[in-house]
Amino acid sequence: MMIKVAVVDDHSVFRKGVINVLSKNDNIEIVAEANNGKEFIDLLSSVAILPDVLLLDIQMPVMNGYETLDYVHSHYPDMKVIMISLIQDQITVNNLLERGASGFIAKNAEPEAIMEVIEKSVAGLDETIVIPGHSKIAGKSPETPVLTDKEYELLKYSSTGLTYEQIASNMAITPKALDHHRTSLFRKLSIQSRQELASIAVKMGLAD
Repeated sequence: MMIKVAVVDDHSVFRKGVINVLSKNDNIEIVAEANNGKEFIDLLSSVAILPDVLLLDIQMPVMNGYETLDYVHSHYPDMKVIMISLIQDQITVNNLLERGASGFIAKNAEPEAIMEVIEKSVAGLDETIVIPGHSKIAGKSPETPVLTDKEYELLKYSSTGLTYEQIASNMAITPKALDHHRTSLFRKLSIQSRQELASIAVKMGLAD
């Protein structure tokens, strides 16, 4: 069966490299590529053939991997999304899988691993994580916290210069509700300050 694949990554050299590797496989057809999520979503309205699988970076300008994953999962539920990134911490991996990703591949994984995860994803097997130096893990780690949408949003704002009151306004919630989400985040992530929160947001690719 021919598997139709799209690659979305703002690093053109890496994107072209992945496309070059996959194009050598007779079972793969590259049907789209883009620099960021917004560009990819705009492309979807004009492509003749929708991808079966989307290889998606996390850190991208305009529209990052989290936002793109949420959109694709909501509007194209049959499209398998495999995250591919240099960010490899367990919190990030767990939460991407929880949000609907079919798998996760570290950018320094061997090319053969990309093909393996694509095939498993199309076959409907459990989520597969491939990180060099670690054993391959199917599924999520139960010890790692899973964040809510509001907690994600607060995480993203945590690295800005906005006050908590301004963040609450942007999130369309009350300051009291924000305090609840912040307390929950601090507990889940075992931290005690906004600086630590901002640092985690950067590590997860939610902020620069």
